[in-house]
Amino acid sequence: MSPDALQAADRRATTREWLAVAAVALGTFTLVTSEFIPVGLLTRMAPDLHASEGAVGLMMTIPALVAAVSAPAAMLGARHLDRRVILWLLSALLVVSNLVVAYAPTLPVALFGRVLLGIDVGAFWAISSIVAGKLVPSASLSRANSIIFAGISLGTVVGVPAGAFIGSALGWRAAFETVAIFGAVVLMAQIVYLPRIPPSEVVSVKHLAAIFRIPKARLGLIVCFFIFLAQFAGYTYMGAFLEQVTLASPSLLSSLLLGYGLAGFIGNFVGGSLAPRNPLMALMGTSLLMGVSIVLLTLMGHSQAPASLMVLAWGFAFGALPIATQAWMLKVAPGEMESASAVYISILQLGFASGAFFGGRVVDTLGVNMTLAGAGVIAVLAAVVVLQFGRERGVSARAATTAAACQQAD
Repeated sequence: MSPDALQAADRRATTREWLAVAAVALGTFTLVTSEFIPVGLLTRMAPDLHASEGAVGLMMTIPALVAAVSAPAAMLGARHLDRRVILWLLSALLVVSNLVVAYAPTLPVALFGRVLLGIDVGAFWAISSIVAGKLVPSASLSRANSIIFAGISLGTVVGVPAGAFIGSALGWRAAFETVAIFGAVVLMAQIVYLPRIPPSEVVSVKHLAAIFRIPKARLGLIVCFFIFLAQFAGYTYMGAFLEQVTLASPSLLSSLLLGYGLAGFIGNFVGGSLAPRNPLMALMGTSLLMGVSIVLLTLMGHSQAPASLMVLAWGFAFGALPIATQAWMLKVAPGEMESASAVYISILQLGFASGAFFGGRVVDTLGVNMTLAGAGVIAVLAAVVVLQFGRERGVSARAATTAAACQQAD
């Protein structure tokens, strides 16, 4: 590397570069808010859309199913396109999707809006997870990545509770309208501040498939699927449980959703500190804590104080979970992380969709209490699987060999 290149890499990011990072981070915030906002609004949306709560739960399932396809499709289809233009289009699509839901007269129309959101979710995550290196010099890369992914936690901490509050005060349609307006502001910021973002590489199907040839990566993806299935089978109907079983008032429900998000925000930082040191124990521990807290919530949820404590523990565990799963994948497949990000997102969204779907079926047949209990048991079993099958040696060498073989084949 030339002296000029070294100097450029070592310099700190400028104010305009940080504004570009902030524009992408606001995009992740709006995306998470859009994806999860129905959690606090299901009971209000169901009668207005003339559907059961379980059916309205498809508003959580549909985007995730679509995102599972759009994540790898985006990586394959983007090829040499300017990533800035792709992010603009996706942010515009987010605005449209929320407006469709806000003015939907029936559930099928609302679900169409959520299909549009699903395209956005998968593609945006696949692109935004790798653009930080194009926005700031390497000396500021770690901080830029932290800011972009902080949007995930902030969407849960601020966006979802705010949506529930607006829904209780002005109606659920106003909540989606507000997100659409905020999304338009974010789009304007991205148009103004994002520089040209050339692609880092052209991803092929071969790259995407390589991750499945690594045994412990396969284990991680399977466990990831079931943990996120458990999470969203329970989380999709957590608001309904707190209203129907805990008898939480609208103000208490908003407070608990806020507390869940704040606990997740703390869990994210704690997980970021501990997971790289011992990915196996981090993944096992977060899954176990999440499962136990959900099961205890179903057992003690009639009392507001214990229910609140379990909601906080649940939020903390889920906040640490993405960090734990990523740390595991980094350990077992260090040479395939950029291509594997699309596969990871796809598996995560499949778990999300499956959890919301099967959770809805259980809610309609056995009730919300049994839905959460089943979700907790699945999370505990996932922790047992990690502890039982995640301790074999020789993983890194196998992963490195597979990665090298794939690169040589290219």
